[in-house]
Amino acid sequence: MIKFFILLVFIISISYADNIKIDTIFGEAKKSYKHVLIFLHKPNCGYCERMIDFTLESEKIDLKIKKDFIFVDINIADVGEVSFNNFKGSRRDFAKFLGYDFYPSTIFMNKDKKIVYSQPGYQDENKYFKILSYISSHSYEEMGIEDFK
Repeated sequence: MIKFFILLVFIISISYADNIKIDTIFGEAKKSYKHVLIFLHKPNCGYCERMIDFTLESEKIDLKIKKDFIFVDINIADVGEVSFNNFKGSRRDFAKFLGYDFYPSTIFMNKDKKIVYSQPGYQDENKYFKILSYISSHSYEEMGIEDFK
């Protein structure tokens, strides 16, 4: 009986391990004065894979994200639940809830859980760094990205 109970607890803990609680992530973002960067992607997507392998793996991009953002990686095909405000559901349904069904997509949210900028599609290292700098500097509050240098 004890072995069964331990096995049951283990199985339950595994099922909850893949859950993403975005509200909790915002607590960390407020404390660290960082934006939340949500990266939506799916398997067997050439542009998603290219963005992961080349853009996000770039040392320059990786350092910028670690310094200025809380990174939330959401593969919409993965098992697990996402909870955010009044939403609770699958990763794919979360993307739809946000209004994104084009992959890859990057969504930036401020400490108040508001989307301040989003960028659908593949971005090379230079363009992505410009976007990251635009968001981290809060330039979106004053100007469009096309005016940002």
